[in-house]
Amino acid sequence: MIRLLKTIQHHFTLALVLVIATSASAVDNDRGLAAFVEHGMELWHVPGAAVAVVTHDEILFRQGFGVTSIDGGTPVDEHTLFANASTTKAMVAAGLLMLVDEGKLQLDDPIVRHLPELHFKDPLLTQQLTVRDLLTHRTGLPSTDFWGFLQRMPLSEQIERLAAVTPAAPLRTRQIYQNTMYELLGLVIERLSGQRWDRFLAARLWRPLGMNETFGARGQIDEGKVHVLPHEYREERLAVTSWDLPADEADAAGSVWSSIHDMSLWAQFLLRGGARVDGERLISEAGFAEMFKPQSLIDRPDFYPTARLTQPHWISYGLGWFQQDFQGRQIDFHTGSLSGLIAIIGLDRAGDRAVIVLGNRDHAEMRHAVLWQVMDERGATDRRDWNRDIWALYQEAAAERESKWEVTRRQRLPDTRPSLAVEQYAGPYSNAALGGITVEGSGRDLLLRTGAVDMTMTHWHLDTFLVEYAPWELREFAEFRIGPNGGVASLRLFGEEFQPSADSD
Repeated sequence: MIRLLKTIQHHFTLALVLVIATSASAVDNDRGLAAFVEHGMELWHVPGAAVAVVTHDEILFRQGFGVTSIDGGTPVDEHTLFANASTTKAMVAAGLLMLVDEGKLQLDDPIVRHLPELHFKDPLLTQQLTVRDLLTHRTGLPSTDFWGFLQRMPLSEQIERLAAVTPAAPLRTRQIYQNTMYELLGLVIERLSGQRWDRFLAARLWRPLGMNETFGARGQIDEGKVHVLPHEYREERLAVTSWDLPADEADAAGSVWSSIHDMSLWAQFLLRGGARVDGERLISEAGFAEMFKPQSLIDRPDFYPTARLTQPHWISYGLGWFQQDFQGRQIDFHTGSLSGLIAIIGLDRAGDRAVIVLGNRDHAEMRHAVLWQVMDERGATDRRDWNRDIWALYQEAAAERESKWEVTRRQRLPDTRPSLAVEQYAGPYSNAALGGITVEGSGRDLLLRTGAVDMTMTHWHLDTFLVEYAPWELREFAEFRIGPNGGVASLRLFGEEFQPSADSD
């Protein structure tokens, strides 16, 4: 899409919407957006955040809020480091487009041309899956986040286990968010460039843009640089929570850390169409256009709940970007979420504006409120109260989930006992797709151990146990099947069948 020239009228409108101006009232207007952010942080119990609004050549607003941690943290400023999480994906896409410009690959290359060790359960996927398919989450494969977050499974093992994963939809028929595919894309960058994906991006993207506060993983952060800690809010209590990813794990699906200062530079680069301030192009015009070309349509159930409020006529995915229309303009954006950490970046490329929000509280959806507050061009009297309406939207969704859970709870059979003694359910189990798990006895209940976390297994009824993992608000049922020999024949969990194994897989 060709960027519209910035006119005096647009400049006035933007100033009105953002309540930011370069006039004598700039301080009051800055306070207006700051107050909006602070109210959102209060609603969502966010201890620390950083927000920026930029054009291709101007910083309209950039400010840190709150603290890095509720446990002796320091004030957040524009140089405080936050997790980019899945906003990393657009950077990976940019790196691949640089390699396209060099003639080292094409987006429609079969992925096995670059990763010949890949084999999928459906042989047609092995033959037909392309680099573009991986970039756009249209492989048809279900989420395999269990591998990375709950098993800490290395990518080499994930590649082997892909051969056992049953597709959830035919190729290119549905958008199913797939982090493992972006890990594979990081490997493609490494194979073609001779550098690990994050080192390639540091040399070819971050440092040329002056992004000296951006790192491929938390463990790479320079000594002396301040970063936030992750937080969760549960049972009306805010607390520091555990890290999702190991410090040194450079995961192309979402391990980058950066500051609001550096993310402003990244956003301005995108608003300039892939060029530095001095005009040097890092991505060709054709490559940049491909990044934001809608690659596949998304069905409403597979999109953000905020669509109920923004009412898009179309929803699509580019290369590392969700896309929708809003008030007649194309908005490209992406969220990032890790346990206790959030991010969002949104672009109105035609209107020459971008907004970035970084925060350190699990799934604090005030990020969406700030995005749409900035993008909303209606006058103050006509616009939504985005903070209020998005808060209400997610509260309603939470209430709906609890209502469904209450229906399930009422269907629980009372006064039943397991068929076997608790210790007879214990032991190692394996599944070709998900790997190995271990069940341990714990009083009347059980404990599920994966490669990275422990989950409670509370007796539900008969031979069914409720599996819960609080950081993900996960509730699953583990169903043991008792065989004719009086022992456990199989365990159905996470949609897969696990078999008892002699040794932990």
